[in-house]
Amino acid sequence: MNELLRVSLLLMMAVVLMPGCKPNSTVTEKEPVAAPEPEKRPNLLKRKTQEVVDKNKVMAENPALIEVENKVTGNDPLSTALTGYIAASSRVNVLNFQHQIDLMKAMNEDKNPTYEEIVDLIKQHNMEFNALPDYQMFAYDEKTGSFGILEDPEAKKAFYDQVK
Repeated sequence: MNELLRVSLLLMMAVVLMPGCKPNSTVTEKEPVAAPEPEKRPNLLKRKTQEVVDKNKVMAENPALIEVENKVTGNDPLSTALTGYIAASSRVNVLNFQHQIDLMKAMNEDKNPTYEEIVDLIKQHNMEFNALPDYQMFAYDEKTGSFGILEDPEAKKAFYDQVK
C-alpha cells in the first residue's frame, strides 16, 4: 500500500511539473511558409514502443546486459519527477504484461508462451509500452515466463557521457 501511495504521488508530481499546452498558431496567407524542420524524435515521455526482445538470445549476444527495476533517482525536483514517471510507467507496463503472460500460461496448462506468441499477442492487440531510455529494453524470457527490463551498462555510460 505504501508503495502504491508513493507511486501515485510521484505520478501526480510529474503531471504538475509538466509544461502546459501551447496555443495553436495559424498561418495566414501573408506569412511566408517556413521550410519544414527535420523530424525530431519525440521526447521520452511521448514515445511508445512495441519492441520486446528475446532475453536469452540478447543475453547470449551481449552478456554484459543486466536485468534492472527502474527506481526513482534525481538531484533536483525536475529530474526526480521525470525518473519517477519513467520508473512508475515502466513498472506498470512490466506488471501488466506479466499478468497477460500468466493468463496465457494458465490457459496453456502451465506451459510458458513462446517468444513468438508474445510478439503475436502484442501485434494482435496493438499493445504499446511507454518507451524506455535508449540503453534499456523490454525483454521476455521464454524459459521462466518472465517479463522485465534489460539494461546495457556500457550504452548507459556512453549516453551519460554524451549528455555531459
